[in-house]
Amino acid sequence: MPVNNLMKDIVINTLDEVLKKEAPKDVSSTSRDDIIAYVLNRVPPKYVTSERGFLYGILDARYKVQERIDVLFLIYEAIYKILKRRDPASAARAITVPESTAYLPHIVGQVLEESTLSVIPDVEVTLMFGTAPAAMIDSDWENPYRTSQATKGHFHFWPKYSDSAMKSTSGIPFKLTFRHPRCVDQTLDLSLDVSGKSDFGVSRFIPIVLMKAKEEGKDFPWSQ
Repeated sequence: MPVNNLMKDIVINTLDEVLKKEAPKDVSSTSRDDIIAYVLNRVPPKYVTSERGFLYGILDARYKVQERIDVLFLIYEAIYKILKRRDPASAARAITVPESTAYLPHIVGQVLEESTLSVIPDVEVTLMFGTAPAAMIDSDWENPYRTSQATKGHFHFWPKYSDSAMKSTSGIPFKLTFRHPRCVDQTLDLSLDVSGKSDFGVSRFIPIVLMKAKEEGKDFPWSQ
């Protein structure tokens, strides 16, 4: 088996998911290659030379949430910089960081089925502020968000800070809800602190959320 860099597959798969769900549809094949190169030049490579090493590498990478999120945000950074270089208007459409003096952190987490630790596709994850879904920083961030196999059950939000509604710089209360027709509903309370313009890219990582299947002992499509 030839030498392979596992990070290349991780970057490509993550980029394809971003382009499918959130990024502009007019990213050319050349721009796509530039984005992949940009990210690979900024993450440590993971070389393997055997099928066993390839398998262990995939399993290891699957559970390193920080590593996957680092790749995700590098992809967003690359899309912005590369499209801006070629077409400033496209870059503005791709990723717009709203002008503000205060920001809430990105929220990143993963949801799995508790008995098998397998990915459950199509879990509806909602970030609530008060009695309604929290406003996101722009329309590219979905709320509710639906998990998928492609992103290994990870979810992410970037809530918008409202000075009039929140009136605080620390301990702002939010709630995450998790719903799937074949699992027991879950909720998770959390509080977020406000950051300034200089560090608007701060992330808040949520512990892995485990959902319990309603019918114990039954095989489900997501565990096969």
